[in-house]
Amino acid sequence: MSGTVRRLYAFFAERAPARVYVTYAVLWVLALEGALALVEPGDARWRLGVPTLAEIGTVWLALLFIRVVDEQKDLDYDREHNPGRPLPRGSITVRELRLAMAVIAAAGTALTVWRSPLLTGWLLLDLAYICFLVGLERWSRSVRDGIFRNLAVSYPVQALLSVHVWLSYRDATGAGPHGSAAVPVLLCACVFLHFEFARKTSHQVRPGATLYSNAIGTRGSVGLTVGCALAAAVLALLVVRPWQVHGPAAAAAWLPLSALGCVWAGGERFALADTRGATWPRGPAMGFLAWFYIGLFVAALSVADPGLTV
Repeated sequence: MSGTVRRLYAFFAERAPARVYVTYAVLWVLALEGALALVEPGDARWRLGVPTLAEIGTVWLALLFIRVVDEQKDLDYDREHNPGRPLPRGSITVRELRLAMAVIAAAGTALTVWRSPLLTGWLLLDLAYICFLVGLERWSRSVRDGIFRNLAVSYPVQALLSVHVWLSYRDATGAGPHGSAAVPVLLCACVFLHFEFARKTSHQVRPGATLYSNAIGTRGSVGLTVGCALAAAVLALLVVRPWQVHGPAAAAAWLPLSALGCVWAGGERFALADTRGATWPRGPAMGFLAWFYIGLFVAALSVADPGLTV
């Protein structure tokens, strides 16, 4: 058992490093909760406390679960294109990864069951859907090989997690159902999809690679990459309404839009890439996601109703 623990630790350190996955979970939950505090009715009291920490842990565990399932789902592809990854090279086994899935599901249940049975059920629904995707891709070649079809069936995993954050926010603040919550959820979708399209956009067709530019061409893929970032900026304006903010908070209210600088930098580097087979640089795409979420959280702290407590 100690050997299994060591191998799983090495696997997660390589394929789901804490500096990336924990940071993403923290920023995602804080930004989405902040956006919800700006659009939900004013009687909801947003508190940065234990429930928020528990939700960050829940989202982080769900991201680890996704990573573990994806490693198994993509094993045949990785054997050909990424043989150095832990599973195809034999440094971890499928059985050990399935053990990790069970432990993650149990830990996620422990972080949600004391808050709300609905939160537990919603998390387990998301984890079950992730497992369902493995069978769906094996059964349907069009889903497996069609990158946009694959995105259409796999993105709901992220959407369900955003809804989980909203349900957690409702449970912690006492806010009732409100249609305006759809805007922050859609905003987070646009931020994520910018990164998703960016990392799979190349100058040239690369046979066998899972790239959006292979399907719709470089211009189309770049258009989706930039378009998602611009859509996120527009939605942030609708959420924060910085033109209504005055005084010291005004600068913070406009902060999310500064993340568009990462899009400009990424586009410039992509256009000037020395090799025509290069993909959109990953750094600026990740930078947009991180800086946008930081800006949205800071804006929410500055603009949200004074009922906010820490």
